[in-house]
Amino acid sequence: MDLYMKERIFSFKDQFKVYDQNENEVYRVEGSFFSFGDQLQITDMDGNPIAEIDQKLMSFLPRYEISINGETVCEMTKKLTFFKPKFEISKLDWTIDGDLWNQDFQVTDGKDTRMSVSKKWLSWGDSYHLQIPNEEDHVLCLAIAIVLDMVLFEDGN
Repeated sequence: MDLYMKERIFSFKDQFKVYDQNENEVYRVEGSFFSFGDQLQITDMDGNPIAEIDQKLMSFLPRYEISINGETVCEMTKKLTFFKPKFEISKLDWTIDGDLWNQDFQVTDGKDTRMSVSKKWLSWGDSYHLQIPNEEDHVLCLAIAIVLDMVLFEDGN
């Protein structure tokens, strides 16, 4: 399954629109206006919440909790590295390896690729192409891609 994520620019809070391969909008992502740390909600086109992302502030390195349908699925933590960004996804034992220069990332479960993320160059606002082999992973993988954007490409990082 291919998804395309586009960040809305000129907004006081994080906002994304998510499209399928036919350019139909399938999800909206919106952050809280006044909150300590990042708090975002993924909704379907009817406005029904399907996933939430909450930043955990009492952590030395960036850490986010991802919940789907009200149930915590995992925590995503940036690892301390110097040249290549690396993340750990707890409870699932998934990892993210990436190339910040080429803006490509791979989410793996130790043997299989769960998602490939490519950030588009020269776009108006941050834009991403997500390739997700297992359709049942698409909401979780979308949330992971949003956290990647917040940690690596927001606030001058």
